[in-house]
Amino acid sequence: MAAGIIKQKRGEYALRLVGDCGAFTAEQLQAVGEIARAYGNGVVFATSRGTFEINGLAEGSLGPAGEAAKRCGLRVGGSGPTVRAVVACKGTECTHGQFDVHALARELDAAFYGQSVPKKFKIGVFGCLNSLGKAQGQDLGILPSLRERGKFDLFLGGMMGKTPCFGLPLGLPLAREQLAPAVALLLGEYRRLGLPKERFRAMLDRQPPGYLEQLRSRIRAL
Repeated sequence: MAAGIIKQKRGEYALRLVGDCGAFTAEQLQAVGEIARAYGNGVVFATSRGTFEINGLAEGSLGPAGEAAKRCGLRVGGSGPTVRAVVACKGTECTHGQFDVHALARELDAAFYGQSVPKKFKIGVFGCLNSLGKAQGQDLGILPSLRERGKFDLFLGGMMGKTPCFGLPLGLPLAREQLAPAVALLLGEYRRLGLPKERFRAMLDRQPPGYLEQLRSRIRAL
C-alpha cells in the first residue's frame, strides 16, 4: 500500500494528509473539506500526529484526491516503515513555550520525514515541561532541558500502542545545533541494527550493556 493510503472496511480507503508539522492554513482546511465531499464520504478525522484522514474513498478516487491535495500544498503520506510527520506542540505561540518549536520541527521534518526505517519512527518536538509525557511517548522526543537552560533533553524509544513504554532519557543535554546531527545518528543506528518490522525501542533493548553510553559518547562529540 502506498504511503498515506490506509485500507478500511467495505473495500474503502482513507487518505492521510500531512500539513506543516500540525499547522494548516485556512485555505488548506477548506480544501480538505472539499476533497472529503468530492471523493470520500464527507468525514475527516484529525489524528494524534497533527494530520488529517479523509475517509470512505473508493480505490479509483485515490489518485484524483491525492492530486487535489498536492495542489493546495498538502502531502499524502505519514504511514508505512518510514519516519513519520514530525509532531509539535503550540509552544511557538503558547505562553509556556520556551523556544520556537515549529522552526525546529520544520527543520527536522524537512531533513528526515519519509526516510525508510525498519518500522515507523515518530519524532516529537515540545516546548515546555507540560509536554513531558508526550515527549516520553515518542520514538524520539525533544524537550527543553530540565537541567541546562537553553539546551534540550532527548528521550529515546518511547511508544504507545499495544506495548506502551516511556522513552529512555539520553541524559545528555544538547545544544540546538547538535539536534539534527543527533537525529541523523540515531536513525542511522536504527537502520544499521534494527530488524525488519522492529520498533526503535525493541532495537535498543536488544543491545549489549553499555550501548547507550556509547551512543552518548558519539552524540557528545557532534
